Amino acid sequence: MRDIAKGRRLFFISVLFMVLLNFPLLSIFNSGATVGGVPVLYLYITGMWLACIAAIGVFINREDPRKQKK
Repeated sequence: MRDIAKGRRLFFISVLFMVLLNFPLLSIFNSGATVGGVPVLYLYITGMWLACIAAIGVFINREDPRKQKK
């Protein structure tokens, strides 16, 4: 049962980040602006990539709240 819930969470994270890395949102950050000499689009893509990795890590390693350690 836990594997099904984990799979659903990972599917939700995948869909969320596919939407965040889709063209309409990328076009918002595709401007000539830079932050510290780095284009904003590069920072957005790198930030979303790191957030995706962190979210997957948190959801994979999260303890089951129904299992209480005594």
